[in-house]
Amino acid sequence: MTTDTLPGPAGATAQRTGGSLPDPADRGELRVADRVVERVAGYAVTLVPDAAAAPRRVLGVKVGDADTEEAANVTAHVYGTTASIEVIIAVRWPAPVPTVVGEVRRRIREEVTGITGVRVDHIDIDVAGTDIPTAARPRVR
Repeated sequence: MTTDTLPGPAGATAQRTGGSLPDPADRGELRVADRVVERVAGYAVTLVPDAAAAPRRVLGVKVGDADTEEAANVTAHVYGTTASIEVIIAVRWPAPVPTVVGEVRRRIREEVTGITGVRVDHIDIDVAGTDIPTAARPRVR
């Protein structure tokens, strides 16, 4: 019987006895939940300067304003290691919508793949408005 010392987090060590690890296919799998991808994609929208979460609507009537700090309304479906994402955003006027949507799409792919390891194969982006309030400028006294 052999004993190996394995490095662990923050300098901790663990002991493994016996032979080698089982084959990766026999060890199980990691599943990333749809909700995790939704949260990461919603956060990615906040990284694009001219995009924001679309204002909420009740029976077709806008309730509140678009919010640049709030995560966007996102629905994701994860199938194994790939995901399909639907996003509803608002774009700041007069920013060009195709440019902003392209940047949102790029950011979502980059963040979701980088954080979760899930490949994004399809993104639908619905622009629900162009009325993002500008931040109030601080007064100088």
